[in-house]
Amino acid sequence: MTPYTLRDWFERALEQADPEAWLLEHCADPELRAQVSRLLAADAAGTEPATGGAARLAEEIGAPVPSAPSPGTRIGPYVLESLLGEGGFARVFAAWRDHAGARREVALKLPFRTVHAPEAQQQYQREVRALAALAHPNIAHLIDAGIGAGGQAWIALERVRGASILDHAREARLDLAARLRLMVQVCRAVDAAHRSLIVHRDLKPSNVLVSTAGQVKLLDFGIAKLLQPDDDTGHTAAPAFTPAYAAPEQRQGGAVTTATDVYALGVLLGELVTGERVNDGSGRTPSSRIGEAHGGEGPHALPPIARHKVRGDLDAIVMKAIDADPARRYASAGALADDLERLLDGHPVHACAPTRWYRTRKFVARHKGGVAVTMAFVLAVFAALALAVWQAGIARAEAERATQQTRRATATRDFLVSVFEAAGPDLPREHRPSLEDLVDDAGARALRDAALTDDVRADLLLSLAKVSGALGDYAREHALLDRAEADLGRLYAPDSEPWLRARVLRAGALRGQARPEAALAELESLQTTFAARGRIGVDAQIALAQSLADVGRGEDAAAAFDAARRLAAQLPERADELALRVDLLRSSGLIDAQRFSEGLAIADRALAGWKASGRAPDRDVLQLLSAIGNAASIGGDAARAEASYREAIALAEQIYARPHPDTAWAIGIYGSFLVAQARYADAEPHIERALSMRRALLGEAHPESLDALAALGRLRAGQSRQEEALAAFEQGVALCERERVRQPVCPRLIGSVSQMQAIAGRTEQALATAARAVAAQRELGGADDPQLLAPLGFLARAQVKHGDYAAALETTDELARIAAATGNDDARELHYARFQRALALFALDRNDETLPLIRSVIEAQKRRSPNEQRPLFSMLLLEARALARADRRDEARAAANEALAIEKKPAPLDPALIANLQHLAREGRER
Repeated sequence: MTPYTLRDWFERALEQADPEAWLLEHCADPELRAQVSRLLAADAAGTEPATGGAARLAEEIGAPVPSAPSPGTRIGPYVLESLLGEGGFARVFAAWRDHAGARREVALKLPFRTVHAPEAQQQYQREVRALAALAHPNIAHLIDAGIGAGGQAWIALERVRGASILDHAREARLDLAARLRLMVQVCRAVDAAHRSLIVHRDLKPSNVLVSTAGQVKLLDFGIAKLLQPDDDTGHTAAPAFTPAYAAPEQRQGGAVTTATDVYALGVLLGELVTGERVNDGSGRTPSSRIGEAHGGEGPHALPPIARHKVRGDLDAIVMKAIDADPARRYASAGALADDLERLLDGHPVHACAPTRWYRTRKFVARHKGGVAVTMAFVLAVFAALALAVWQAGIARAEAERATQQTRRATATRDFLVSVFEAAGPDLPREHRPSLEDLVDDAGARALRDAALTDDVRADLLLSLAKVSGALGDYAREHALLDRAEADLGRLYAPDSEPWLRARVLRAGALRGQARPEAALAELESLQTTFAARGRIGVDAQIALAQSLADVGRGEDAAAAFDAARRLAAQLPERADELALRVDLLRSSGLIDAQRFSEGLAIADRALAGWKASGRAPDRDVLQLLSAIGNAASIGGDAARAEASYREAIALAEQIYARPHPDTAWAIGIYGSFLVAQARYADAEPHIERALSMRRALLGEAHPESLDALAALGRLRAGQSRQEEALAAFEQGVALCERERVRQPVCPRLIGSVSQMQAIAGRTEQALATAARAVAAQRELGGADDPQLLAPLGFLARAQVKHGDYAAALETTDELARIAAATGNDDARELHYARFQRALALFALDRNDETLPLIRSVIEAQKRRSPNEQRPLFSMLLLEARALARADRRDEARAAANEALAIEKKPAPLDPALIANLQHLAREGRER
């Protein structure tokens, strides 16, 4: 590899917190180190470029910061800890603040220039809006921003711990494929920013970090410029980029577009592959820069990559990305990512001319086996006789297997007939044994019947276990599976079909008992055997996907469902039926994971497929109807939600003649929907029936029983029976703690306790309880879990009640970010969080922001929940007060009168509040 130049060392040193110490550690050449030190000293003594627009910008923004603030300095609400780095325009510090009783760490960016002039403040606000618009898992997100004393601007960003992409590739000894996969993450993140109309403008290795888990994080969108700016200037006043990675048009002061970032991505890709920057003007391809003994001793020398792996497709990709003409580069960062993925998958890349020879060569490389089979066809003809003999042997084996299956089926039939004959058919109906009694009797007879062969006994016990699971009796199912294990272990190999069927049944019973981790342990290590096991392999893959979803591994669950669908498509029989079942269950899982838009799209297709197939209703369809009802309810489509819930109840009562957990679930979820619609009288019998059924069938500490208890608490709160509501919620929390339940229902119950405490005026206690709910859910699902939406909503309400308005804004920002990142833009929790945000903005006297927000919240409330008028009263009251503050008296009177016309107002109401509202209705201003 080409040695590092003086410029390389200088630019690398500038990125360090202590350049001189870093040079002493990494640069062994004393003469070269002295030259770099002189450049650093000159840079420190120099000034910013002051020609043209840059000089104007310097004058507008103010004097440069003379020195770095010391650790312990408070900037806004944050306390500085240490300097993380320093660039050409800002310093970045590790900082922290106390947030809801917890220490929150951030990276605090402090521009060198203070912000005084109105135009400079506009520029700062544009930067903040650009950062706030980004919500992507591979982009460090904005947490907070402001302007402190003396015009010192600050921006609090997500603190990212990791190494630069080049350092990570060196330290982890990444091969070429791993490096390219990292670049795909980078390109996808940049493409997401471009779709939000934001250009990075300064992509370089130090702005691309990789965590120890291998996740890419892009930093420093602080110099981003909206492609559609708020003003008419069209250009920023001063260049803000690193020349070594800047596109020609950027260095020459031309228009900065998405193509500018594509160029920087190309330079970064070339450097990640070869260890050196490839845009030196020589026109040499990346592969030509790799010597026979590829290596290096520079500050971030990379493990060697063989030249032949880079030559051709990868050369073409890099050279297309760094073309001097923006029009000849990739049309987008996403197009560059697509080409890298095509390269990784062995497909032709768009950067290469699509000649016939090129496409043929790629096809052969991808399908070596198929080409070899074709070439060997002539030889296979000569082996026809041997093949015929072999097939005859297979036919004999199949005939023998069919005989065995017939024998087993006959024995099973005779056994079951004997069980039913002994069941007392002549007894009065009320004295006949139940189905559960018959299963117990059949299991005992199977164990003591010496006439049964071991394989027939094992089949019978597995079938009886499946019947018990269908009845919701998971303890009996476990007991029957335990009895079957002795025969299964003796008769079958660990990857055989009967053995795998027992594992699938065991996993289903564990899921039914709310033990998803144990269910996952039954199946996860067996994935490699599923493909060879036919129908039971598909069932096993589905059970694995459901278990992964239960423990919060959504992406792994989606991949497992995809695998199940592929396995189903390969079966010679009933492939369409099984593929439909996969779609039914996958859509339910996506909706349960709060990925509503994605889940509903698959659900609509699956439901239409089920109706067209003429297939009898089963629990898969029942589960899907309940999930559709949930998604429609959260999305504000109350009519569709109610129709789906009612259809689910009718279907459950058609499928199950006796009480069953599925029936209880359908009834309970409909009751919860009616509570959300403020139809309390209609909801009460459904809520109470579902709670009673679940406790009888599953036990009082089962997550579904706790869900039903939470629904009862919400019903009592809606009926203004606050003490009963609090008692229900506290009972649920106590059960969670006593039985050590680790499910999302428990943080929601804690949050509900917080809400009742706030209503009772115990705001300090409510705040602490809500923070506890958030912490409990973070422990369960991580920082970006969509299940955090409900606990964060409770926390925002408690903060507003307590008067901690700035903290409430931070909480609602976090909630909105998670909702956007997980596709939950229509979530009910987000809707009510926006109302809490409007209350906080009004309390902070940010009336211009309050008015448009509360108007959109009111419109959404009328559309989503027209019967839920108590929240609407509070929303209209806030709008009337905000309009009065803006001296828009006619509109304030109208809002106040609309609030007074609502029959179902919150109770009890403060008489002073009603008097103020009546005054607003008359005068259009507050008393």
